[in-house]
Amino acid sequence: MASPAAVALPQPRRLRLAWVEEWMSTLAAEMLPYLARRHDVFYVTAGEEVPDAPFAQVLRAHRWPVMNLAGFGLSQIVNGLYRDGRIDLALVWASIGFGLGRVPFINLEGTSVWAEIELFAARTPAWRRPKFLTGLAHYALPEIVCNRRAARTIVPTRALKQDIVRLHGLAPERVAVVPHGVEADHLALYWNKQIEAPARLLFVGRLHFRKGLVPVLEAFSRRADIHAEFVVAGDGPQRAEVQRLADADPRIKVLGQVDRAQLVQLLRDTNVFVFPTYYEGFGLALTEAMASGHACVAYDIPVVREVLGEAGVLVPLGDAEALVAQLAQLARAPAAIADHAAQARAQVERFSWDAAREAIEQIACDTVEQSLAAA
Repeated sequence: MASPAAVALPQPRRLRLAWVEEWMSTLAAEMLPYLARRHDVFYVTAGEEVPDAPFAQVLRAHRWPVMNLAGFGLSQIVNGLYRDGRIDLALVWASIGFGLGRVPFINLEGTSVWAEIELFAARTPAWRRPKFLTGLAHYALPEIVCNRRAARTIVPTRALKQDIVRLHGLAPERVAVVPHGVEADHLALYWNKQIEAPARLLFVGRLHFRKGLVPVLEAFSRRADIHAEFVVAGDGPQRAEVQRLADADPRIKVLGQVDRAQLVQLLRDTNVFVFPTYYEGFGLALTEAMASGHACVAYDIPVVREVLGEAGVLVPLGDAEALVAQLAQLARAPAAIADHAAQARAQVERFSWDAAREAIEQIACDTVEQSLAAA
């Protein structure tokens, strides 16, 4: 009798899929080399980058400055593929397929703009709330359409599932939780760095008020007793404010947008990760920091509690002074940095891209079978 290790997993039926996104996502880069070897995959995008995968065909739509126009162009390509009998199912990243017609599709949702707007509107004076109307039109309405029309929705965390179910009135069984994974390159960094060293702080992300960085940098600037460099990697609408703070405080280093090689170097050279986001769907930057050997300091929000758990240092949402006080404590205690980094590393090992690939493939197969049965 063959040993359990020698028994091959059954090959699912070969599907004809369209993967639809405005530009290449991390999820596409991780999923599509696997899916395109096992199924016929059409990659439909408005971006230049393409995952390294054996696609049936790459189809490009015009790149527009707003999501709405890009979504209509991408949807028309996929509608044509389905009308011509070339695909069975579409996999749509981030609600970009809101213009799909009769095409059965799965919505791969990484966050909820609707939940973000709800959160920030509650923290904003009434006279300033009309500024959120643009976000509602460009992002929240496509999110509503896609999630309500999708055969299934896949999200990376239980916290995001709760938001999607609550906001869009979906039955819980229509929303599957498939966590994102962690790259082997980031895991390997843990063994190639000196974690118990003087504190060097890192923020990676978009310089946007949603990420909560400016209040933290302002509080940090008021604490001359913290002898640590604070490296900021990223770009966005708050770049000028961040640069103003850096110009006044030589401890703050603003790098702007970094490429993959530069990010790996930063993850190797720093040991405290600052994650003051007000809202996230998962937090890939957080898991990269956990994997690579960082003590993580963050606001206590549901997604962070789910991903980081008790392995990091959590402070009340929006309390920048409390967050910086925790940074000050870590800067004086290299051993505490190493301890939190070890806990974060152990926590993040439960996130696997292999498991994510198999789970999403199975959901796609089940959805196609249900669609054929209904037809």
